[in-house]
Amino acid sequence: MISLGYKHSQGDHTLFIKHSPNGKLTILLVYVDDMIIVGDDEEEKLTPKKKLATHFEMKDLGRLKYFLGIEVAHSKKGIFISQRKCL
Repeated sequence: MISLGYKHSQGDHTLFIKHSPNGKLTILLVYVDDMIIVGDDEEEKLTPKKKLATHFEMKDLGRLKYFLGIEVAHSKKGIFISQRKCL
């Protein structure tokens, strides 16, 4: 990820952040064999996927719905997270 211009977060070694010259932000989070990519630059979100796919077998699960016990719901009002299943 470093070779693609991402920088390690100081607070979490599994979190990578990239600020593009055009002012856009892309964040990549890795946990074991799972990865989340979020950001406001659609093309930049594809770059790490393409690069990693040349070395690893990958599957795109689409829009994030559930990750590490956190449920993610998308609506017109925004993105909401909860841990209802943990209660």
